[in-house]
Amino acid sequence: MKQEKQDRRSRRTRQLVTEAMAELLQEKRYEDITVRDILGRANIGSSTFYAHYFDKEDVQVSLIQQLFEQLLQQLLRRSGKREVVPSLELFQHVQQNFQQLQALIPGRFGETFWGVAERTICQMIEQSLKGTRGSKQSGSVPPPVVAHYLTATFLTLLKWWLIADMPYSPEQMDEFFQQLALPGRWAIGENQSE
Repeated sequence: MKQEKQDRRSRRTRQLVTEAMAELLQEKRYEDITVRDILGRANIGSSTFYAHYFDKEDVQVSLIQQLFEQLLQQLLRRSGKREVVPSLELFQHVQQNFQQLQALIPGRFGETFWGVAERTICQMIEQSLKGTRGSKQSGSVPPPVVAHYLTATFLTLLKWWLIADMPYSPEQMDEFFQQLALPGRWAIGENQSE
């Protein structure tokens, strides 16, 4: 019983801290946020903060991982069909949340954001490839290699799209991605007529 109470308190503290960081990022640049700012916004003491996090970078990584995990779960549920990369849904989500993302991705925070995005999306793609192909591999390229290729292709397109102020619709970007991703999917043995 005592352990359960501590776990709940720990989850609550972590939630307060990540929410405080998210709110502060709407108001100022990541570089200008201090641990003291986070403590004040979350209304916790420094000993509580340091019992859960090493520093503000640790909070940053936790926040980004949490955002991506929630996003990918939501997108996979919404997409309905079993896609290797729910690219259309990701492009749509980015377009709908463009203002919030603009606050999250510049500067040092952006470097961490893209690193977490790469790891999370690559893991999702690799799991999806293993799930759709099972243990049988009919292509000549191992799934981890294809997962990294598809992740890099998707994220490069996404970054360009954001920098260029989204000159194409999410549907057009998805079509571009699908055309670029086909060779990678063929490498794992998908039918070339798909």
